[in-house]
Amino acid sequence: MIDFLEGIIEKINDKYLLLNVSGVGYGINISSSTFEALKDKNGIVRIYTYLSVTENNLSMYGFSTPEEKEIFLALLNVEGIGPKGSINILSGTSVDKLKKAIASGDEFFLTSIPGLGPKKAKRIIVELKDKFKIMAEDVFEQQDEDYLQVLLTLGFQYNKAREALKQTYKTVKDRKNKEEVIKEALKYLSK
Repeated sequence: MIDFLEGIIEKINDKYLLLNVSGVGYGINISSSTFEALKDKNGIVRIYTYLSVTENNLSMYGFSTPEEKEIFLALLNVEGIGPKGSINILSGTSVDKLKKAIASGDEFFLTSIPGLGPKKAKRIIVELKDKFKIMAEDVFEQQDEDYLQVLLTLGFQYNKAREALKQTYKTVKDRKNKEEVIKEALKYLSK
């Protein structure tokens, strides 16, 4: 199994990435969100990968984050959804929105994703709802990720910084007040 590759992007569009790894070009199928994350990157990048092997074909799928790969693999476990279907679902929405929709059983949102009909949406919800409920509880919004980056820049460990933010949100009235959130998180971290 090839879990990830590191190399230089030779060519990229919203569905495909050509990654030069020490002179070998890997053709990798990607989602729109991976494209958005990588399109302006220079230098060496890391792509988390999944190699699909069938009787007549070898195809590689790539993701900018381990979380996106984890959801892709979960979708593969749903009957009737293969690698192409999984990557199409991931191209139709963000990882966080998909987690929330599955966890809450939002069939309407899932069927709004191009190529995902009601039968498959129901099957995804039935088979993955419990797993995604756990994932959805741990989802941060973009502003939360920004706060997390501030704490990481100050030298705090990822897990401790994330826990500090969760605790801070229980006491802070205005989650959008960056100064107040960071100040309270730092108090929590200094305990």
